[in-house]
Amino acid sequence: MSKKQLRKQIQDRVRAMSSDEKRGASQSICSQLSSIASVTQADSIFTFLPLVDEVDLRSLIALWIDESRTICVPLVNWETKTMRGGLLTSLDQGALVETRHGILEPKAKHALPSDSIDVVLVPGVGFDASGGRLGRGGGYYDRFLANARPPIVIGVCFEQQIVRAVPREAHDQCMSAVVTPTNVLVE
Repeated sequence: MSKKQLRKQIQDRVRAMSSDEKRGASQSICSQLSSIASVTQADSIFTFLPLVDEVDLRSLIALWIDESRTICVPLVNWETKTMRGGLLTSLDQGALVETRHGILEPKAKHALPSDSIDVVLVPGVGFDASGGRLGRGGGYYDRFLANARPPIVIGVCFEQQIVRAVPREAHDQCMSAVVTPTNVLVE
């Protein structure tokens, strides 16, 4: 099956989930992440603000901000097709701006050096148990991770996004682990 066909199949599964199912699964994933030592001990975490079909980690992000951890989210440069980590100090709507494709970024663009990031939490369309990731097709996370790979890279997804095997190409970056509502799959 091609990446395009697999993306559609997985996206259909996620679309079939109710808002309550996504909310409950997201809470379970937050609990799973809170039990992983490398996450609980990280001083700096690169995460993401969710799109409608992604895991919602905002409750955990709010806790990390309250704990004075360094939290960053993608700052996307659409022209160069790259991204970097931008400091996130608040989840208040006034502190965020919506960019292309509904992606939220901090209004104040303070980029952080990638070598200061301890853990990266990565969304995706699909994942497999060996750390393979199927993204949306733009390659932004693959390029970011290839150039600034921190020691721990964790994919987060709903159970509906786990597949037997994700087709991989040479540039595709693997996850150190994949967290679902019920499992922590380690490569």
